[in-house]
Amino acid sequence: MFPCANPRLLPRYSNIPYVPLAGQPTPRQRFFTGALRILIIVALTVVAITTICVLYNSPLDHLQRPSALIPGISEEFRTVGLVFYGRRSRVEILQCYLQVCMLLLICWRIPDIESSQQNLRRNGGLLDEVIFLARTADVGDLLYLDHLANSTAGYSRRNVTSGSTYGQAWEVAERGTMYIKIDDDLMFIEESAIPSLIATKVAHPEHLLISSNTVNSPRLAWLHSHLGAIHPYLPEISSSPSPDAIKDTVDWRPSLLPLWEGDPSTFALPSHPARASNHQQRWLPVPAPFKDFLKGTPASLLQYESSTEGLRNWAIAAQEHYSFLQNFERGQLWRYGMSKIDDGSNDDSKLWHMQGTRIQINLIAVWGDDVVDNFPVPSDDEGYFTVDLPAKLGRAAVVDFNAVAVHFAFRHQRKGMERTDLLARYKSLADERCRSR
Repeated sequence: MFPCANPRLLPRYSNIPYVPLAGQPTPRQRFFTGALRILIIVALTVVAITTICVLYNSPLDHLQRPSALIPGISEEFRTVGLVFYGRRSRVEILQCYLQVCMLLLICWRIPDIESSQQNLRRNGGLLDEVIFLARTADVGDLLYLDHLANSTAGYSRRNVTSGSTYGQAWEVAERGTMYIKIDDDLMFIEESAIPSLIATKVAHPEHLLISSNTVNSPRLAWLHSHLGAIHPYLPEISSSPSPDAIKDTVDWRPSLLPLWEGDPSTFALPSHPARASNHQQRWLPVPAPFKDFLKGTPASLLQYESSTEGLRNWAIAAQEHYSFLQNFERGQLWRYGMSKIDDGSNDDSKLWHMQGTRIQINLIAVWGDDVVDNFPVPSDDEGYFTVDLPAKLGRAAVVDFNAVAVHFAFRHQRKGMERTDLLARYKSLADERCRSR
């Protein structure tokens, strides 16, 4: 009687047993099935997090907090990013790498989930806060910055008032904080760069500041050329737009480019890109027998100076950028002098001492105490931190070869660089890397 009835619909006094339909699970089976599903979801989540840590481009040992690398460093160690902001088109690319730095916190802080719920450390790494120092009157750029600051925990905007200098912007510095100064036109920050800068600064308190190993920085470009990191590239000269120029998107990989045709020794580089302003110029790899030499290419003009062609020449910058993309695609960032093993130890082999000479400060680590103790910072903050203060204090500015970053363009290079397709290529690279995480 009532063999398929639901027991909840029967009178309470009924003794008729519940018999499910053929193929219908019993309540006990449903309970165990649900529990099994939950266990599978939890297991897949753990596997996904572990995979992010294990399959990351850098070894796990390379992704530890400074407190793990250097005994005695407190977890309360405070680090603040200072982004010198002016252009949305650049920060849309930089934002990806700030987020990548935040994501790495999962690997660093799995044993300590509760303490990671503070500001940006819960999302990715070593930055407790990011302050955008706005020095622009462009309404669109400021609206984008406001959206970014309002939608991201730990981001904030500070205005650098009209007529003031970036020297005055350093007045935000406080004691007990390490500052990572970040230019807004950094196109790439290698995953271990910020961890390496911080660990090196803590391990070497005798140095005033630690600079990144920056692509498109005049003195370092000369070094990179002799380390084999710069390759022969020349601009595509054509009256018609390249296939990439008429696409909606550009793939960043240089391996997809055709070879340059001609003899570099007879090529005369124009002062600006040859294309009309509505097309972006490509640079193409020079084939054999010229592929192992820079002669006839812009990089042959490089010198170990801070205010020479490496600062002003847009074509040298373009060649450096295409060379970087080639090195990155081939997994050859070691060409920039990176150490194979970086355990955060006091290893001077990864440092390049500037010996009191000027270097660009596109990405640096500096203690707030050293900034506060030497107020006011003049308008030429770069010369102050890399030449004047080292001479006054007897403390060097040094480069960390393991902290690779890419700077887009200096003021004199900007007009030519913006008429190449490099911004689109770096946007493609950033989008791809953000999607992969």
